[in-house]
Amino acid sequence: MDPSACPRLKSFVRVAAWNIECGERFDGIVHTLNTDPVLRFADVILLSEVDSGMARSGNHSVAFELGREIGAHAIYGVEYLEMSAPEPSDGLHQDNTAALHGNAILTRYQFARPRLIRLPRCENNFESRQKRLGGRLGLIVDLEAGTMQMFAATTHLDVVNAPSCRQKQLRGLLQYLQPGSPPGIVGGDFNTHTFSRGTTMKAFRNLARLLVDPDGVTRSLLRPHRLEPALGDLELFGFRLQGFNDGLHTCRVDDAQLLESSGLPVLLKRLVRRRFGREAVSLDFRLDWLAGRRLKPLESGEIVDPLTGVPSISARTITGLEYRGRPVSDHNPIIADVLPAGME
Repeated sequence: MDPSACPRLKSFVRVAAWNIECGERFDGIVHTLNTDPVLRFADVILLSEVDSGMARSGNHSVAFELGREIGAHAIYGVEYLEMSAPEPSDGLHQDNTAALHGNAILTRYQFARPRLIRLPRCENNFESRQKRLGGRLGLIVDLEAGTMQMFAATTHLDVVNAPSCRQKQLRGLLQYLQPGSPPGIVGGDFNTHTFSRGTTMKAFRNLARLLVDPDGVTRSLLRPHRLEPALGDLELFGFRLQGFNDGLHTCRVDDAQLLESSGLPVLLKRLVRRRFGREAVSLDFRLDWLAGRRLKPLESGEIVDPLTGVPSISARTITGLEYRGRPVSDHNPIIADVLPAGME
């Protein structure tokens, strides 16, 4: 805990969710959280892909060092013990130390009862190039936001598997967050890319979908609700997406990257490349979400914090973040300003 942590906003709660790509560009993340005109006032930050003692992120204890740099408490939940050594192609010249990977919550509010919820398993940790022990989790803390008690929860759902897997995992967290609990917010990288992955047969089905209805695929990447039942489960458990999210992409991947990770045979990859042309085309995904229960999402200018003069903003995705000419992460952070009952 950081004894100096003090909320920067008094009249409403600004919540951010951000996949920070392991913390590989640690200095850029610190700079962004301290200087960005919107993010610097986020007093609750839900982080996905957070390393501790990994060479790829400079062997930083990313969550706790970020907390210290921005004046916030840090709560860290370990998902995986990474078993793979750094590869020579990474250009790294050091070994992993703790070799841990997980999720974190940074907050300037007083907090209590941090807890981890292990989510249903869908993946085989040793089928992919990245070998590791562990599994997906939900991280939850109770917060004292003004005169009101609320909770914040974050999770990172499987990227390699089916939408039904992500639904099962998110439901595991939502079942724990029973409707009788205080107002709260859940968010993170839900990996709602709409595809089933992990086998050659699934790769062929994905290819057929892209070839038959490329425009429909493009639309579904930003509005994945019909193909990702996990998002519907949020509503069933009393959480609202509307008002907590805009319609912008949180991750952009070019089709060459997607094809490389598709699992298709090399010859078929070449045929597909010819079909789509030589130039890579960017695909825009909405993978990251916030959802609130018994919270009011604010609109731009609805409330102005009297101490700082900072106005509330509508739900927003912050794009184009760079530090020293490089993207800070492969995901964009998302923001929602909320008002629990009792803070009016």
